[in-house]
Amino acid sequence: MIFIGKAPYRVSLLGGGSDLDWFVKKEKFGVCLGYSIDKYSYSVLNVLPSNAKKGILEYSTREEYKNLEEIVHPIVREVLKYFNLPEFIELKTFGFASGGSGLGGSASFLLSLISSLSNAFDFKLSKDEIIEKACYLEIQKLGKPIGKQDQYLCANKGFNSFTFSDNNNCTKKNNISIPKKQTLERLAENFYLVPSNKERNSDSVLSKIKSHQESTEKIIAIREIALKFLEFEERRDYKIEEFFNKSVKDSWIIKKSMTQIMNTKLIEQYQTIDKLIPNDWIRLIGAGNGGYFLISSKIEEEKIQNLSTQNCLKGIFKAKPSKEGLSNFII
Repeated sequence: MIFIGKAPYRVSLLGGGSDLDWFVKKEKFGVCLGYSIDKYSYSVLNVLPSNAKKGILEYSTREEYKNLEEIVHPIVREVLKYFNLPEFIELKTFGFASGGSGLGGSASFLLSLISSLSNAFDFKLSKDEIIEKACYLEIQKLGKPIGKQDQYLCANKGFNSFTFSDNNNCTKKNNISIPKKQTLERLAENFYLVPSNKERNSDSVLSKIKSHQESTEKIIAIREIALKFLEFEERRDYKIEEFFNKSVKDSWIIKKSMTQIMNTKLIEQYQTIDKLIPNDWIRLIGAGNGGYFLISSKIEEEKIQNLSTQNCLKGIFKAKPSKEGLSNFII
């Protein structure tokens, strides 16, 4: 039997940064709003016979292992060490984007891997248990300077909001009102992602953000914007759409003022996209310094495709919300 784990990528909209482990410990809580998209990571796993002499791993390269310490891929090595599997495995992984894309690629991959292992070895892990194990392995075992929003957003379908608390390391799913969710789903019909064609090491970017004292104040301001949107009640003279667009723009102004978020090439690409595509806003997704630009534009899709030949827009695609979250199946 072949065991397959599948997890979507994610787009962070509001509150990003306030979920970071160091920030939550220092400022007591963080909050995020985002959604998973209809692009996925897959982990395809085969449990080898008990007399197998080695395991096989295929991702961007291929490696064989006879003991777990030999494994080069850090995430796979820590996951297999954590679960202490009784047999060797053959694992193939693939997905739409790699780590460094700004779309939660490492979280998506890790979730799909743990899900496939849970199914193959009958661990009977719930979705929340898989999420928390993914967070533990990345933050505690691998020492990554990240938070939990990627794991939680990637594991759940569509739009979601979470509060991450320092109180017993608690995570709470926030209620998004029906009118807000309907508005977000409608607005997402006009969301596009454009690769910056520059992958980056998010660990490096996030570590530099942590080392700057003013980052705390700026992340508090970003968190406050997210909270205000979640608490916002539509008025006749001020619609959810208007307040959401203002919230994204205000957050982006703060975020791009932080160190290492934008460099000269990214600024040039940002400005060119802004000239070519009429939009409500453009922002960089993820930790910064590379990855994907998210654009909110009512431009016709046909015109987008015509513009996609431009260097700055190569690879553009519609960022549709996913219809399923973390899942696994057997073939």
